[in-house]
Amino acid sequence: MVFNHCTVCAVYGPDGETQKRIPVYCAGEQITLLPGTEHELSDSAKVRIDFFDSQIGYVQTECRLAVRKNDDPAIQSAWVADCSILEVLQIREMRRFIRVGLGKEVVMTLLGKGDFEALIQNISEGGIFFVSTTRVQCGDIVSFSYCFMEQEYQMKAEVLREEELLNGRYGYGCQFQELPKGAGRDIRQFVYLREQGRIL
Repeated sequence: MVFNHCTVCAVYGPDGETQKRIPVYCAGEQITLLPGTEHELSDSAKVRIDFFDSQIGYVQTECRLAVRKNDDPAIQSAWVADCSILEVLQIREMRRFIRVGLGKEVVMTLLGKGDFEALIQNISEGGIFFVSTTRVQCGDIVSFSYCFMEQEYQMKAEVLREEELLNGRYGYGCQFQELPKGAGRDIRQFVYLREQGRIL
């Protein structure tokens, strides 16, 4: 598999739950992980890694890693891990739906961890992209209330990818989970009318 728009991945621990976010360098079919230290990653015959490619989507894989000292001056990392994809487990596309800008501030709740402020930059029937100074993890579930077409809904979304922005802010691409009855229809209508410039 060739990633052209992937700069980060999540490497799972042996328990299948804990994750490390590791920068990625891709050149054609060559995938290189850039650990911060020698011991952040280790050689592994089989490890679960999720890649976040802005064009392909959220790609869940099983890979083999070989850690070595970096000898490529084009890569700014003392240590690297050569990554070979053994199996693609799942691809979850993130651009199947039309997105429109939103620019609305909301209070989000991180399941089990309390509330934080966020700015929803865009929305589609499939999910949202929000910006916050609060750091969350891929796989976290956030919830928030929003009014579409005069009906307020309590929404839940899973964080699929993270982007580090300027001034201590982070951007998160999320996929909606278990939309309330009627919410999908109202979001579609909202997106359509906003795209047409008929609502602000």
